[in-house]
Amino acid sequence: MNLFERIYRGLCPIFHTWLVLLTVAACVQRSFQQSNNVSTALHELMNDDGSKLRPNNGGPPVHVDLGLEVESLGQISASTMDFSVTMFLREYWHDPRLANNSTSHLILKGNDVDMVWSPDIYFLHEKKAKMHDVTVTNKLIYIRPNGSVWMSLRLSATLACHMSLEYFPMDSQTCSIEMSSYAYNTAEMTLYLVEEKVIIDKKMEIPRFEFLNFQVINDNMSFATGTVRGSFSKCEIRLEFERQMQAYLLTVYIPSCLLVTIAWLSFWIDARAAPARITLGITTVLTVTTMTSGILETLPVVTYAKAIDLWLAACLLFVFLCLLEYAWANYLVVLEQRRIKKRKSMRLTKKKEAANNEDMNLDACSETIEMEYCTERHLTALRLDKMSRILFPIAFAVFNIIYWPYYLRKGDLIVLNKFV
Repeated sequence: MNLFERIYRGLCPIFHTWLVLLTVAACVQRSFQQSNNVSTALHELMNDDGSKLRPNNGGPPVHVDLGLEVESLGQISASTMDFSVTMFLREYWHDPRLANNSTSHLILKGNDVDMVWSPDIYFLHEKKAKMHDVTVTNKLIYIRPNGSVWMSLRLSATLACHMSLEYFPMDSQTCSIEMSSYAYNTAEMTLYLVEEKVIIDKKMEIPRFEFLNFQVINDNMSFATGTVRGSFSKCEIRLEFERQMQAYLLTVYIPSCLLVTIAWLSFWIDARAAPARITLGITTVLTVTTMTSGILETLPVVTYAKAIDLWLAACLLFVFLCLLEYAWANYLVVLEQRRIKKRKSMRLTKKKEAANNEDMNLDACSETIEMEYCTERHLTALRLDKMSRILFPIAFAVFNIIYWPYYLRKGDLIVLNKFV
């Protein structure tokens, strides 16, 4: 290997390294120049001093078209009466100050978005909200050569939702996403939203709810407090939900029916078996009471009775009546024992009086029949239990025949009325 080849091989890596560095530096400089060009162009278009003022300041109002795409709907909570939503909010308006002779649109993102005036939209009845910033701030602006501006941002919000729970858990609820301007009244800015620009997947899965439909309403609201006066544009999206009650059937209705049925088993236990019947009655009463308190802890305190409250109260009443029925049966057992003792004493007395008369009929019933509680002239514990075996199931069946059609029909009528 001669000297020339050694020098070439030694300088070749250095040459390639410098070439790569120069290429990277050129790219960075070009990007920086483009960023400066965009910033310079915006400063020239906005005249810095008026960049924070609305377009047509002192003139006609700015017309802002809104669009909304719901990415996901979180849990709809009856206990806190709110719901969470993650969405893309899109805003369209025209700013003549941004008109330019460019052949392509400008894209602003991150902190550059604040260089352009944007509508001051806020959400009514909002409890908490956040702008997503992973991996970058989810906010951008497109500026077209004619001055039209398109803004998109992604955010999550927890919004209040007033619920009517009379028919819970066979109810349907209406929750709203309401947007308005915070500072500009209708003389300065108007908002408008159409259903075509609202995108919501009707097959979206929501815990314990089914999404039915939505309705868009454009309206104005008035304020007259202090220095804030006038009418403000408001755009509302009403979301219709229907509660799925399969979970409540499996965790509340079916177990409570089984507890009521278990309480009826006491009617087939001898009234003289006090420990068995008392244990069965008290256990069912306490179980239904515990189930009721557990359900009430997950629901808000309201001034009216809910459908599930009426059901649990009826189940508690039935198992409590089973316990009262045993108290009555036990009392009848005591009376029967007293009657038997009294009849025995009367038999002995009559036997002594009629000791010499062998043909005399002392009583209509034999002693064996008396011991089996079969007296025809009085209600016995056995007869009470036989009557309860029929009356209690019939009464519970009648309650179900009235309860289910009433609440299911009422719930369906409410859903239908909302869409009429």
